[in-house]
Amino acid sequence: MYRPIYFAAMLSAVALPQAASAAPGQKICTRHSTIVLEPGEKAEVNGAGSSGVELLISGPAGQWIFADFNGLSAPGADDVQVASTKTQTVVRRGQLPQIYAIYSKASRLIEGKQMTAFISGLYLDRRPLANPRIKGSDADKAVWSRVLLGQTAGCDLRWVPGQGLVK
Repeated sequence: MYRPIYFAAMLSAVALPQAASAAPGQKICTRHSTIVLEPGEKAEVNGAGSSGVELLISGPAGQWIFADFNGLSAPGADDVQVASTKTQTVVRRGQLPQIYAIYSKASRLIEGKQMTAFISGLYLDRRPLANPRIKGSDADKAVWSRVLLGQTAGCDLRWVPGQGLVK
């Protein structure tokens, strides 16, 4: 079961100083993942805590949220698998199709939990973004395919707890 209020509290538990935005086209490393920005996109820390980070990505095609943390609940009966690779599975949430959960297929656990991330056209408290890029359609592949779950090397910027995005 998806619990947005729990995740919002978890991610905002630790206050961060205002972070510098990433330049377009860069690779951004978070705790357990990398995202690749498209031309014209920028990333900024929107919330963080001891278990993960939430980034707000903005660009010409719209805004989207990326969150990297451990222990997202398993897919539910209404969820739809939209992709599966050697390393990860992508699931569109059935009741909230503007949210995609990305599950690692890696056998190793992080702090005893499965490595997970999600992307969304909604804030964690389910409020819609001003100009959402994620709409719950096949076009969303252009976003979720740029999430490299479990990869944290070769990045231009890295999220560091308490410091934001740093080089």
